[in-house]
Amino acid sequence: MAAPKNQSNPILVIICAFGLLAFLLVVIYPNYRTISEYDRQISALNGEIALRQAIAPIYGKLVEKARITPSTQLKSPKKTALDMEKAGRLTQIFQDIAKTAGLTLESVIPDAQAFDQNTGRLLVDVVFRGDFLNVQPLINTIGEQSFVDRLQKIQVRTAKENKWIKLSVSLLHR
Repeated sequence: MAAPKNQSNPILVIICAFGLLAFLLVVIYPNYRTISEYDRQISALNGEIALRQAIAPIYGKLVEKARITPSTQLKSPKKTALDMEKAGRLTQIFQDIAKTAGLTLESVIPDAQAFDQNTGRLLVDVVFRGDFLNVQPLINTIGEQSFVDRLQKIQVRTAKENKWIKLSVSLLHR
């Protein structure tokens, strides 16, 4: 008598086992690796969150200490616009400032293209020569002028023979 075809055949069982194993390797194992990678990332983020929560009070105290309050020692004159009479004497004004700092004035170049009629600001490039130890008194003296709005840029060249300080100064102008 011949064996019926629907009986379990060992080859059929082995093929089903390989199919199940292939399914596990193709579908479930990559998901397991992805899930374990997510778990590692989550634990790293939890550690970073805990660290930041521990550091937050210290950081808050440092921020409070670092807040800058206006100094009572700094001179801040009342700002007034530079009138046309003084604008014609810019070279002489900056020459006097250079003398107080022990420097020599090389050039004063107003930037007419940067003049803003709406805000009344005129940008002036000023070049000084001399010892760089006198930069702080120079900047303080320029800042004490009532028509100086702010220093836009400071450039320093320290070559042996060719030392200079170039300041871009924003002036209030009418």
